Amino acid sequence: MGSKKDSVSIEKMIKDLEKDLKTNPKSVIAHHRLALAYWRAGRTDEAIETFKKALVIDPHSFEIRINLGAIYFQTGQIEKGIEENKEALKIYPNAAEAMANIGAAYVQLENWKEAEKYFKQALEIKPEMIPALTNITTVLVELGDFDSAIKYAQKAVSLAPTFGLAHNNLAVAYYYKGEIEKAKEHAKKAEELGYQVMDEFKQKLEKAQAHK
Repeated sequence: MGSKKDSVSIEKMIKDLEKDLKTNPKSVIAHHRLALAYWRAGRTDEAIETFKKALVIDPHSFEIRINLGAIYFQTGQIEKGIEENKEALKIYPNAAEAMANIGAAYVQLENWKEAEKYFKQALEIKPEMIPALTNITTVLVELGDFDSAIKYAQKAVSLAPTFGLAHNNLAVAYYYKGEIEKAKEHAKKAEELGYQVMDEFKQKLEKAQAHK
């Protein structure tokens, strides 16, 4: 019942914003608000087109670039999402959020070196950015730099000791470093915190311990 109400409310909001846009066709704010409403209603194609129209009026809007990038990522258009976040960085070169977004996109593309570069840039500006710390751990494991992976994962755990993913990633880094007891300890902690550690990884830990 509640979701139906929400749906009706969003559609009414969209109609009102569309009417407002007809009155103010060059308003960046009106375009942006309508794009966000379309996105919220699941009308992603219309949201994208409306964000793009807003950028024609104001190509230097950081917020619109970030939002358009986010909807591209959500719809699987990874390269376009990267492009929008890179454009956002031209507007605000120290925007750690945009750097982390690009890093996460490169993880999806399995371009580990580019992902590492952007996460490190983000962490230079915001060294306590937990998503960047957890993501760069995964990247560094893929690159075989286990010492650095452990360092970043330890920092994530120290900053967010109740974050299960941080413990899981530290467990993985320790495993590949060959420190099995520490890996088991953090895998167990991750599960205690409600994070679902992959069965395959738990089996690897058991086998590694059995062969010690």
